Amino acid sequence: MNIAELMAQRAKKGEVKEKNNGDAPPAAGQRKALKVIRTRETPNPNAIQFVLNAQVLSRGKKSWSNEEDCDGDKMGLELLEMTGIKSVYISGNFVTVTKDDFTGWNPLKARVWKTVDEHIQIYKPEDEKKEEPLKFADFQALTDEEKLQAVEEVLDRSIRSNLAKDGGGVEVKGVEGTEILIHYQGACGNCPSSSTGTLQFIEGQIKQQLDRNLTVKSV
Repeated sequence: MNIAELMAQRAKKGEVKEKNNGDAPPAAGQRKALKVIRTRETPNPNAIQFVLNAQVLSRGKKSWSNEEDCDGDKMGLELLEMTGIKSVYISGNFVTVTKDDFTGWNPLKARVWKTVDEHIQIYKPEDEKKEEPLKFADFQALTDEEKLQAVEEVLDRSIRSNLAKDGGGVEVKGVEGTEILIHYQGACGNCPSSSTGTLQFIEGQIKQQLDRNLTVKSV
């Protein structure tokens, strides 16, 4: 082999190496750290949890049911633009996506997975005031604001962690006399048990910890 052939062969090898480097996966520092690792079914057939490889919200939750709720979040906007998607719920290390009754998960599930994978990020929790627990000796004697705080504390202490395991949550909408108004989020939104067993359990905890005359209504 003469010098010209040897140089040509080396140049060809260099081209192949450069091409391979271009197709190689990015270095570890460049790889996307957050991603979906699996899905998990919930009691609601219209809701699926997309479980992540890390916690993206250290406390609290985020819940979006329209584009205005998303406040510009790209993942939320893209998910809610998909036909059939009703809501997005984020808590801990999962994103729960809920669809309507008329849309099938196939191939929607793959599209949702891809969108969450591409745009999921670490979310900053809303500021929470650390206050001394309220005394609930006489619920009806509390101010309207204190009543709401009392209900929130019961939900935080006895309800929300269990709902979160199934990809859902609950929001207090108000207190009207002896009636507590709540709104389900995430997988709880139209879960078959939300208007029966779950509601009865929430009402039982409210009665036991606050006032036996209270009732709970889902709105």
